[in-house]
Amino acid sequence: MIRTLLAIFAMVLWTGTASAQPVEDPNYTTQNLIIVNDAGEVLLQRNFMGWSTPGVRYDKRLTIREGLADLARTYGVEIDEVRLAGLFSYRYGYTPAISTRSHYRSRLTGGTARAPAGFDELRWFAPDAAIAAIASDSQKSPPALVELMRQMLGQPETIWTGAFYIWQDGETYRSKMLEPFLPLGQAR
Repeated sequence: MIRTLLAIFAMVLWTGTASAQPVEDPNYTTQNLIIVNDAGEVLLQRNFMGWSTPGVRYDKRLTIREGLADLARTYGVEIDEVRLAGLFSYRYGYTPAISTRSHYRSRLTGGTARAPAGFDELRWFAPDAAIAAIASDSQKSPPALVELMRQMLGQPETIWTGAFYIWQDGETYRSKMLEPFLPLGQAR
């Protein structure tokens, strides 16, 4: 009995140290924030990849809510309670990484939106105009972004999931859906 317990204990210790080793193909999570103002407009940022909602690839030790509040502060705004809008995964043709994209929705409660360093422009768009702006940059930004934003902005009462494959064709990003949109539940 004691030998069995010692063997289990040794295996647990070995598993714990084995999982602490660095990963060669780093997968990552990106948090994206759909901020809606009182007029029902969506805040978009524009950088070298084109238009998108504010987002960040996180490697800080923050909870989801802390990270999203930090992201909002970076744009000079305050937000109310956040709620999940979508959870998507991207598999890439040009890197072994897989990224998980979590999208949250929140209402603007204060502050003045300002573009952080590295961004060309920051502007409020009606939902249809936001989708059109994101689509206008589809050479730089994958079409998957247009599809998932259309889904989330078109049906904001539903939490969505899906998976995409993204690859480069010369200077253009392409994408195809690997797993179709699936409702995860109703947003509060």
